[in-house]
Amino acid sequence: MDLGRTLIDVSLLVGLEEGPFYYDSGDPDDDLNHYIDEETIEFLRLGPDLVRELQGWDQEYQCAFDREDFSTAGFASPEVEKVWLERGRKLAGRLKLESPIIGRVYYRAHGVIPAGDCVF
Repeated sequence: MDLGRTLIDVSLLVGLEEGPFYYDSGDPDDDLNHYIDEETIEFLRLGPDLVRELQGWDQEYQCAFDREDFSTAGFASPEVEKVWLERGRKLAGRLKLESPIIGRVYYRAHGVIPAGDCVF
């Protein structure tokens, strides 16, 4: 992929023990789900402050689920979840603003934003 001319679409989403980014890096051997790791940070050209906030946001989701007892899984309250969802929306906006290779960011958190709708 010639990143000098092609901007990529990135979905910011979460899943239990999954990376929060979904994008096509242009590598046919690469799967589309990406963790917040060194390779992804370098590819998307993310700054340290944004990385730290994305990691905290993703970790908050991962910690909300008890892998032993999914009947009690989830956020402590609807209000806590609402705050988390809004944090994700703001982080999606920052991804678009701060990464020079991202053309569009889709934010999909629990279906709050319909699939295919562009946030930024």
